[in-house]
Amino acid sequence: MKYELKPLDETTYDEFNRGNQMATLLQSYQWSTIKEGWGSLHLGIYVENVLSGTMLVLKRHLPLGRSMLYIPKGPIMDYDPELMPHFVQELKKIAKKEHAVFVKMDPPILRRKFYVEETDTEILNESVAHALIQAGFEQGPLTLNLHDTIQPRFQAVVALQEFDLTRLTKKGRQGVKTAIKRGVTVKRYGVEKVDEFAALMEKTAERQGISLRGKDYFKRLLETYPESFLMLGTIDLGKRQQEVQAALNQTAEQLAQLAEHQTKKRTKLLETSASLEKEAARLVDEIAQHGTGELFISGTLSIPYGQTSELLYAGMDETFKHYMPAYLTWYASMEEAAKSYQYCNLGGIDGHLNDGLIGFKKNFHPEIHEYSGEFDLPTTNRLVYGIIKKAYEKRTQK
Repeated sequence: MKYELKPLDETTYDEFNRGNQMATLLQSYQWSTIKEGWGSLHLGIYVENVLSGTMLVLKRHLPLGRSMLYIPKGPIMDYDPELMPHFVQELKKIAKKEHAVFVKMDPPILRRKFYVEETDTEILNESVAHALIQAGFEQGPLTLNLHDTIQPRFQAVVALQEFDLTRLTKKGRQGVKTAIKRGVTVKRYGVEKVDEFAALMEKTAERQGISLRGKDYFKRLLETYPESFLMLGTIDLGKRQQEVQAALNQTAEQLAQLAEHQTKKRTKLLETSASLEKEAARLVDEIAQHGTGELFISGTLSIPYGQTSELLYAGMDETFKHYMPAYLTWYASMEEAAKSYQYCNLGGIDGHLNDGLIGFKKNFHPEIHEYSGEFDLPTTNRLVYGIIKKAYEKRTQK
């Protein structure tokens, strides 16, 4: 069998992956320009002279003139077990040319698909993982911890066919409706609003006590991928104050018109009035601090590739959490993606399914995709491989 890995131009590469269900953003041709500090190879996988797959290979230099190669969420190819020995043989040739001690691969091979509430799920693609191991790869531990692998093994994915509000959980639907009721609006933007989005991400980083990407990185993503988009949620406090006052006046009129025996309706109206008065008082304080103009209070950044829109980053101003803007902004991001794509990837989650990430994401009723993890292919003698790999792992854990 003739099996080859050969350089591939950007147009042919992206055309092959357009509409490909296996295609992932991290295997897009342009991802190499996002990964600073790495070299890159863009390869086509040819079987009997027919283009059958693509592969972005990232290269990192190691001590002593060596390197390691990394294939993030790829390759995009036919994982027929019978083809794996041929793939490994050709991959070793590339590794030798690049002086690579080993190749790390994070293939898009599903191990399980299930919803959070499901407990008994079938193991998938065992023959593929076994074939990779038989061909020379070492499979990493099937860890549940989010940060034990370069890319999360567990990801939350929403199918967008016939996507609407009914697909959400009760809590999710309530969150979206509350945001709309309280005056939050969401619109699509591009790089022109990167400052506003970056400010929201900075507030999120401060709240969580972590370091996140900054404006320059978000700008590069938006400029590199023309189909990428921001969804930003806003609130106009002055307008909302007028709406609340109008609702209070209307409630007062309704109360005045009630007959004495309408006690149930009176109780309900009094509860509504109390809630509105509470919101009115809060708005006075918020306007005193933030003014009456439009404020950006939540946002997401999404990049579509293949059949999937990747919701990569999300931020919110915690000051306005009571407006529930995150629910509406995320929902609007999926609605926007549903216009052209089949799936929306909400990103990684911890495999224990008990952290804050899944606590929010499960409101959109995603299917959990568990992948088969990382595979390492030694491409030099075992002693050198063991020493350098250990040094690499120690450096990446810092």
